[in-house]
Amino acid sequence: MQEFTFLLVDDGDPYCEIIADVIMWAYNLNVLIAHTALEAQSLLNNNEINLILLDVVMPVMDGLSLVKWIRSDPAHSHIPIIVVVSAKVSPTYRNLALEAGANGFLVKPFGSNDLKEAISPYLKVKKTG
Repeated sequence: MQEFTFLLVDDGDPYCEIIADVIMWAYNLNVLIAHTALEAQSLLNNNEINLILLDVVMPVMDGLSLVKWIRSDPAHSHIPIIVVVSAKVSPTYRNLALEAGANGFLVKPFGSNDLKEAISPYLKVKKTG
């Protein structure tokens, strides 16, 4: 079976570690973490990524700009993207994320079951354990 690689993009380090642990435990996936959009671009260019979870609020380049960059690049445009938005963000902004090319979104704060529901449709691996 081909290895499945999940890219998590968020500038919050403790948050990333928790989410990565949940994904690794629940699905036994390879998880790469980027704290900026520029790091994410580098990881995308140097790894085969199968699914992306990214925050919209990041320094330098925001999540929507990163979604647009991914969708404009034929090498990455097929990768499913789930955008994470704050509960304070308006529904209009969520619609902008979908219009930019996101496949779905999660609203912070979210629990592990919400995360599993959001990513499960995009996984081609079975849960272990």
